Amino acid sequence: PDGRTCHVTLRRERVAPRPERPSRFTAAPSPMANHPGLNMVCATEMHEMDVSAQGSSFVDSDGRRITLRGVNLGGSSKFPTTPDGRTHLAEGFFDTAASVSFVGRPFSLEEADVHLRRLRAWGVNALRLIITWEAVEHAGPGLYDDAYVKYLVHVVSRARHFGMVVYVDPHQDVWSRFSGGDGAPLWTFEKVGLDARAFQETGAALVHQTWGGKGTDKSQFPRMAWPTNLHKLACATMFTLFWAGDKFAPTLRIDGEPVQAYLQNHYVRAMAYVAEALRRLPNVIGFGTMNEPLPGYVGIPSLARLSGPLKNDLMPTPFEGMALGAGHPTKVGVYAIDSLRSLAAGLPVDTKLVNSHGRSAWLPGHECVWKRHGVWDVDPRTNRPRLLKPDYFAKVDFGRECYIPFASTYAQAVRAAGNPEWLIFLEMPPADLGLAAFPKMDVKTMGGGMVHAPHWYDQLTLFLGKFVPWASLDVQTGTPALGEAAVSRLRAHQLKEMVDQAATHVGGAPTLIGEVGIPFDMHAREAYAEGARRTLTNCSNALSATVNALEANNLSYTLWCYAPDHTPEWGDGWNREDLSLYSMSAAREVAKDLDPYGVHAGGRALSAWVRPYAQALGGDATRPPHFDPETRHYELIYKHDPTLHEHATTDIFVPVPVQYPDGFDVLLSDGSFEVEQHTTREGGHAIVHYHPDRAHETHTIRLQPKQHASPKAGSVKRAVSSRSLQTESTLASWLCCCCPLEESRNTDLDLKRQESQVPLRGHAGDEPTDAASEPSSGSGYLGPTREKATTNQQRQTLDGTDPRIISRV
Repeated sequence: PDGRTCHVTLRRERVAPRPERPSRFTAAPSPMANHPGLNMVCATEMHEMDVSAQGSSFVDSDGRRITLRGVNLGGSSKFPTTPDGRTHLAEGFFDTAASVSFVGRPFSLEEADVHLRRLRAWGVNALRLIITWEAVEHAGPGLYDDAYVKYLVHVVSRARHFGMVVYVDPHQDVWSRFSGGDGAPLWTFEKVGLDARAFQETGAALVHQTWGGKGTDKSQFPRMAWPTNLHKLACATMFTLFWAGDKFAPTLRIDGEPVQAYLQNHYVRAMAYVAEALRRLPNVIGFGTMNEPLPGYVGIPSLARLSGPLKNDLMPTPFEGMALGAGHPTKVGVYAIDSLRSLAAGLPVDTKLVNSHGRSAWLPGHECVWKRHGVWDVDPRTNRPRLLKPDYFAKVDFGRECYIPFASTYAQAVRAAGNPEWLIFLEMPPADLGLAAFPKMDVKTMGGGMVHAPHWYDQLTLFLGKFVPWASLDVQTGTPALGEAAVSRLRAHQLKEMVDQAATHVGGAPTLIGEVGIPFDMHAREAYAEGARRTLTNCSNALSATVNALEANNLSYTLWCYAPDHTPEWGDGWNREDLSLYSMSAAREVAKDLDPYGVHAGGRALSAWVRPYAQALGGDATRPPHFDPETRHYELIYKHDPTLHEHATTDIFVPVPVQYPDGFDVLLSDGSFEVEQHTTREGGHAIVHYHPDRAHETHTIRLQPKQHASPKAGSVKRAVSSRSLQTESTLASWLCCCCPLEESRNTDLDLKRQESQVPLRGHAGDEPTDAASEPSSGSGYLGPTREKATTNQQRQTLDGTDPRIISRV
């Protein structure tokens, strides 16, 4: 009656009472009840979604180690829905910049459940939700798109319904759509005096929308050329002013405010506005600071030379870029990413005269900000540009002097607006580009709760569009790796270095690989070829090798990417990239009889990355869990944490239709289990809930495809009593559970009961109390009862050999 909000918490009843744990999410009165997002979502907790950082691990409210496996949602969130912002479309590109809408990115609300259900069936429990500064504040400084923010609240709420945690990624690539990437709104250029309409002609940026002019075949846009914008005038100038405008452009002010403060304040306030709208959703676990932040010119030793290993297409030096932007025609080197001359020797394959008409990249009334600050001028004798201070930007440590102060301020603002216990996902420039050294961070002074969230790609596969399993290159050191074993070691080693970096430079924080993936248009687009040439084999092998390296380091990660509107012609819709794990046009990979509702439809190379894994682990793995893609055997060995509640389970996701279409066996060294079997409407996956026998310190769980051979007479019994006998502590007993896959394959299965999701249960060491007739292989399904699977009296010790199946549900 008085307009206040009542917050109700609903919790699932556990197997046994447990001590109450304080919730991280407090239902405090709202200081902004009229915020556009808050009235759209019920403030009730459906179930606990708590994920926090504890040392180098993610943990839940029970203290179990959590593995986050997710996707970047989504690839098309970089550009607007209205008008269609795919980068090969130029119409209205500049004219609609202030009136665009990102509502519907990554998908419409009407389609949300379809996509989220699909992702859950693939084992996704975490989303890196892609948003951009432009999506929030495109209309002008301080003007926020409330419809978009409200839409985000709905998307995150639906993700919560499907049991997914979310961390928000303020995405950018080379500053903005208008400088060849995505991120910042157009008005940021205008505020510093840059004319985005002149970027293509002046070489200030390579932009797909304006590349080549009218009539150009946009499908010929140079592969992976967009990153070369990082040192071109538009991107490099904006990032330099954002990070270090006070030092390098002290006279430049916007609306009376120093340029650095102006740009950073607007960015931080826009993200805080989103944080405020999402603060009551308990599945939001944090925010990233900025996707792949680039230093601009900061730290460049000489403006007269190209720096870094990335050389592709037109590549002016930083000084040449400044001169071009001021209207001076200049011959520029042209590089080819697939040329040994460019790749190995770093030399151009050609030169090209750029800006022959002498157009300026600066708006009328503005001149080059770097010329104004004495970095270069024009020689009065020759009327040609001359470089005065080649090392003007050199003596600044980007990580220590620029990124850490920003990240600390950003974290404080986002947490103040959202939740004080949110995690902050830290990113530096991609290490393989060699742009900046990673600084040592005092995470306590930064507010704690930090996550190391670097990105990793196999660079040769990504940039060349070819997967060569026996050859790779360490881009940072230039060291080649030859032979499949050496290449596998290199991938695993590069990822291990990132884990070690978290220990040495980020205070021992957890590591989550925020981006990792493979291009699906590799090998001359063979995935889209006609007839017999069409194959996903190389894509699947490349993705499997990538996931193998991640699993070798027991890492959490979010794959790049899930693009709901992917098309074969234009891929993810952005700069000819094609990395989406989903495509509406993809051939079915899960048979229709196993997926009658099409939950898995559109998935690509599913067997390479949709794998069993421990979502929640009640202890510490003695070694990284291992899945063999060839045999489909999964093994987890861990030591339980004695401080956890006695009913804390280890939960293993099992992608039944993808990896085990004929069912699977669960083999245990001890303890008992339950199988939560999801219906085909939900994707048909299963969750194995394992209860360890705490009399043992170390526990082994194995999954394997169901054994088809019928057991010998008398070796398998079906339980007819729920009474169990005590497990013999002197022997390590093995139990095997054959999970029925789906309704149509079990004639004795009641469909309604299967959909009720009452779990199957099994125990190692239970003895039959009453003999029953022997079932055939795969039969004996107990249905949704509380009866327990049993073993016969023949036992086998855990001696490292593959155990024989001695009991089957």
